[in-house]
Parts: sequence; structure tokens; C-alpha cells
Amino acid sequence: MAAQGAWADTQETRPSSKRAVRRRFALSDLPLLLWRERGLILAVFLAMLALGLAAAFAMKTNYQTHSSLLVRLEPGHGYEPRSGENSELAPSSDQLLQSELEILGAGQLPLRVVERLGLSRTYRELAASAAKAAPADRRRFVAQAAALIEKNLRIESTPGSPVVRLRFSHEDPKAGALILNTLLEEYLIYRRSVLLAPNSEALDQQRRLFQARLAQADSAYQDFLVSNKIGDFVAEKTALSALQAQIEQQKYETDVQLQDRVGRLAALDAQLGDVAREVRLHRDVTSGAREATRTRTGINPVYQALQTEKIQLAADVAALKRAQAALVEQVGQLTERRLRLAGLEPRFRELSLGRDVLQASVRDLTVREEQGRAAQEVALLANDSIRIVQRAAPATRGVSLRWPVIVLTLLLASLAALGAGLVRMLMRPGLPTAQVASRTLDLPILGAASMKPR
Repeated sequence: MAAQGAWADTQETRPSSKRAVRRRFALSDLPLLLWRERGLILAVFLAMLALGLAAAFAMKTNYQTHSSLLVRLEPGHGYEPRSGENSELAPSSDQLLQSELEILGAGQLPLRVVERLGLSRTYRELAASAAKAAPADRRRFVAQAAALIEKNLRIESTPGSPVVRLRFSHEDPKAGALILNTLLEEYLIYRRSVLLAPNSEALDQQRRLFQARLAQADSAYQDFLVSNKIGDFVAEKTALSALQAQIEQQKYETDVQLQDRVGRLAALDAQLGDVAREVRLHRDVTSGAREATRTRTGINPVYQALQTEKIQLAADVAALKRAQAALVEQVGQLTERRLRLAGLEPRFRELSLGRDVLQASVRDLTVREEQGRAAQEVALLANDSIRIVQRAAPATRGVSLRWPVIVLTLLLASLAALGAGLVRMLMRPGLPTAQVASRTLDLPILGAASMKPR
């Protein structure tokens, strides 16, 4: 019965059922299946290996030559005034080193080297191609040689160290050393031309122009202050704010005192109505019983004291009212003055900003002019600040990427051949082995027979 059931399942998985059968492979099948594709694997491996070996053996050995420079900060490198705080005009060691690196890495130096040595002493292949080309196209080969020099040149520096190291790679060790030494010589010549750039006249002309504009701005600024009767706009504005705050505080205190005096005066008026003006002093009694009694009266001291206090309070109230009126008038005047200054402030800021900008421009141009003059004076003396510590010598040992490329080629060829074998193995139709058939059909395989050729 089990055999019948297996047979039924097999019948259902035939192609006539129009259902795809998913083959089930195992890792143990890979060696045998890949061995069947050994022809394709070997062909892919040999093809890629041949290409990689051809590329590796076509690579040339490069010889790297070295050189180094010492950049020192001399006392005359910057403008050093004997008085005043202008120490920023003198460059630091790092700033000087960066400026020298910029000059050393200029793109014109390789071109000057090629023009000085020629293509035959720098790159022979380009010289041979230039000899066959038209005269109009030879300039292109010179530019290519300069680009190769710039590409193979490495400039290194360490922060805080005055030493600059140069490395140059070339197929010919002698040509590499010659090119690097020529580059250093051209650098010393080129930096002199850079430091002696005739820009002082332009800076002086620009500075004079800005000074004339600054004089006009100063005149407009002073006319504005004089016409509006202002000594110092910012100081006056600040003083008016402080004075108005002080007067308003005094006015508040005066109002409080006035209210207090008015209240006390009203209370005294009410109290005086209840106190008699006169008071009985004494009474004379005669010996006769029927004689009239005589009484003497005088000013009441309590009334007199209250009346005196009232007069004093009335005087205080009058004085406080006069002070209040004066303070109100002063507050109004200060407010009017502040409003007037607020209306003038936009014009003042415009004039002040233009004046400050022109002053900063004149100061910057003056600084640049002094720096340029100092640099020219230093450059005229000597190149003592730049010393060639080590000149380039022909390298005795070359560097080649041939063996790394060969190893990488072997690895890539093996992976590509293995991948091609796996793809070919998976694309073959049918069940290649009895084990694959057993796992795919879920049936035991009793035997296997090779297909007879037709």
C-alpha cells in the first residue's frame, strides 16, 4: 500500500500535472555537482586569471624619492611696532607654514618644472607621443605631464613642526629625483615673485579713496551733531533716560507728600471748628455777696497751636504744588527731548554705521599695506627662512602593486568561477543525482541506471 501511495504521489508530480517540482539540494551534493561543471569553472577561472595577470604584469614599478624643507620664522617676517598693540601684524609659525604650503602646492610649479626640464627628461612616453603630434597639440602633452607631477607629489606637514616633507613617485628613480629637486628650486624662485607682488600701489590708492570717503562721513556726522545741538548722541540719550527716571521718582514722592499735607490740612480745619479761640483765664470774686463777678479771658493756646500748624501745612501744600508743577514741566520737556532724539536716531545710526565701516576699511587697508611692505622687505633680503634640509636622491628600492593585484586576481577568479559553476548547476533541468531525486520526490531510490545514448 505504501508503494501504491508513493506511486500516486509520483504521478501527481509529473510534468503532465503542470506543476513545477522544487528540487531539494544538500551541502553534500555540491562537490559532485560542481565537479560535473568543472569545464565551465576552469574556463572562467583561467580567463579571469589571465586578465588579472596581464594587468598585474603591465603595472610598472614606482620609485619614491623624498625631500624636506625647514621653514623658520625670522624676526623680519612681520611688522613689529615699538609701541602700540599691533602684535597681530606679525604672523605666527603655523600661519607662515600654511602660507609656504600654499605656495609649494601651487599648480604653476609642476608646469614650470616641465617647461624647464622638457618632456624627454620627465615622462618619455609623453615625449614620444608629443613628437608624433602636431605642433598645436604639444601644449596638451605638457599639461598632462604637469598633471602627473602634481598627482604623484605628496606634501606633508605636522602641526607645531617647522619641517615640510615632500614625496614624489616616478617610474625612473633618476628622473624622479631630478624632478623633485627642480621643483624645490622653482619653488624658491616662485615664492619670491609671490612675495614681491606689486600690490602696494593698489592698496595705497584704495586706502586714499576710503580716507576721502571717511572725511566726508566725518563731516556729515559732525554737521548732524552741531545742527541738532548734540554733543554725544548715545551719552545724551542715556543721560536723558536716567534724568527722566529720577525726576519721575521725585514727582511721585512729591505727589505722596502733597496728598499727605492736604489730608492733614483738612483734618486740622475740622479740628479747629471744635476748638474755641479764647479761653477763661481767672475770675475775681468780691467780698460783697451781691456784687458782680468779673471774668478774664485770653487766647486759647491749643487753638493757637493748631492755627500755627495749619499755616505751616498750607505753606507746605503751596510749595509742594509749585514743585509738582515744576516737575511735571520738566518731565514734559524731557519727554519731548527724548522723542526728538528718537526721531533723529535712524539718521544718527546711518551716519554712525557708515563712519564705522569706513574706519574699519581704512584700518584693514593700512594693516595690509604694512604687511605687504614688510613681506617685500624680507623677500628682498634673502630666502634664509627656507632651508632645504634634504635634497632628493634616486631611490634604490621600488614599490609595486604587482603581487597584491595577483593575489586579488586569484581570489576574484576563484569566486567568479565558483559562482558560474553554481549558476550552471542550478540552471540544469532534471534531477542530477539519486539523493536529490529522493529528497525532492520524498521517495526511496532503489536503484539508478545511466541513460542509454540514442
